Amino acid sequence: MSETLNIKANRKSDVVVVTLEGSLDADTAPKLDKAISKLLADGEHKIVCDLKSLKFISSAGLGTLSAARKKLKGADGDLRLASPTPEVLDVFELLSFTRIFTISPTLEEALRDF
Repeated sequence: MSETLNIKANRKSDVVVVTLEGSLDADTAPKLDKAISKLLADGEHKIVCDLKSLKFISSAGLGTLSAARKKLKGADGDLRLASPTPEVLDVFELLSFTRIFTISPTLEEALRDF
């Protein structure tokens, strides 16, 4: 697929919102891994990935999100997901990742429930 992935990070109280736009696949997943690793190194432990502009996610993308969540959990934090498109949510449901992640329909709910 190999479309680009744009990543923007903004602080909302004690949570960092990482907005993903484009495609999260084998080509772009290392970029997300690097961004989340940097946030963790900077002492951030609560991250919400806003998926409203994510058009595509592959198994490599799911693996990267899962690994990031595991790292954050190990640091007494968490990685939560917000606003997935129906297509992206279908991939999470198909592979039973909805059992692993806390997925909120809106960013506001994800932040409120953190």
